[in-house]
Amino acid sequence: MRDNFSTRGTTVLSRLSLGLAVSASALLTALTGPAHAADGPLDIPDYQAALDTVKSTAVHDSICRFLSVPVPHGGAHGAQTIPAKADPCQGLPSFTVKDPVALFEVAPDFVAGKAKPVLTEALRLTYAVSSVSADNGRSATVMLGATQGGGWHLAAVREGDSDATYPAKAALGTTVFSEPQIHAWYQLKLDTVEPLNDAAKTGLGGKSSASLADYQTLVKGRYADKQPGSDYDTKGLSSGFHAAPAPRSPAPARAPLIIGGSGAALALVGGAVAFRRRRRAAGTG
Repeated sequence: MRDNFSTRGTTVLSRLSLGLAVSASALLTALTGPAHAADGPLDIPDYQAALDTVKSTAVHDSICRFLSVPVPHGGAHGAQTIPAKADPCQGLPSFTVKDPVALFEVAPDFVAGKAKPVLTEALRLTYAVSSVSADNGRSATVMLGATQGGGWHLAAVREGDSDATYPAKAALGTTVFSEPQIHAWYQLKLDTVEPLNDAAKTGLGGKSSASLADYQTLVKGRYADKQPGSDYDTKGLSSGFHAAPAPRSPAPARAPLIIGGSGAALALVGGAVAFRRRRRAAGTG
């Protein structure tokens, strides 16, 4: 009887411990939200600074200036003047900006086969991003770059919100990352890569998952000869597979780089948005 009681007691304690652990995990996720779902080796450093930047008046006004310019279509190019208003948000639909999440991409050394197929070496944090949803149905992404010496600054506002909505899908114990050259989004669980969109499924050769080591073999085959300095890069066939830009001081709030969809780029400088078409080779960024 004593042995049976001991066994039952151990089982009860084990279940109680498991229940407490699950509850604590759920509470942690509820408190931290998706921005901290990837807490651990990879996350947004100085998260409060990123949050303060996203909520700042300067970023809010920059979003308004972005939304005041229509989405480029077809072969849009040249410059378009932004309406001169004391209040840049005057006459625009209201919008909401979500808290920042981490945007990870495959690291160049991982692609080149120089890094080990482990989480901390395979991915790099490129931006802290926040999705923007306007009441008229338009969406955008605020992209924050790390500032030299600490903190964050507005690096860009991009048309569409996939760069923020996909990273927000990360749950506790998983990391969402992008292979931007083919617009693919993946989820990494331990050492298993799973596709999150059709481009990612194609990137895995139609498989439902792959080990991180096997995924490294795939991207090495796709991009190893397209690194900076390669013929593919220097001959202008593509932008190549460049490393993330070095941290810098904040750009003036009134002149962030603004990137649009459909292969068009916009630069907001001196009160005007300039459009240009970006060259893109098949399967590269």
